[in-house]
Amino acid sequence: MKKWLHAFPQICLILLFSMIGKAFVAFTHIGIPGSLIGLALLFFSLQLGVVRLNWVEAGAAILFADMLLFFVPAVVGIMKFPWLIGVKGLFVLLIVMCGTGLAMMVTGVVSDRLLRVRIRSGEVKTHAAAKNM
Repeated sequence: MKKWLHAFPQICLILLFSMIGKAFVAFTHIGIPGSLIGLALLFFSLQLGVVRLNWVEAGAAILFADMLLFFVPAVVGIMKFPWLIGVKGLFVLLIVMCGTGLAMMVTGVVSDRLLRVRIRSGEVKTHAAAKNM
């Protein structure tokens, strides 16, 4: 219990950096998760000496020790299908990646063709036509 009481403010400091990162993302609308921005801010704060390691070390150790609990379903899935770790798993990964890429390309081509048809029919104005108005 004493360990958790000591680590609670440190976990709060880590969460504060996460919230700062999320606020930054909400303000700038960049496509990077706020928690990663917060983690990078914490890293640079540690490197620059703004935040000392002993301010977050115990809290990070507790969070890291309990992290496996969040990945238990994935670990159980891999244990149920051990062939996913070998060469067959790499083939499955390759097929999934190729399928995803193909779906993205087909979606892009189809939406581009549909947009061209709508522009030709006058239903949608192009950027250049909108400038002239």
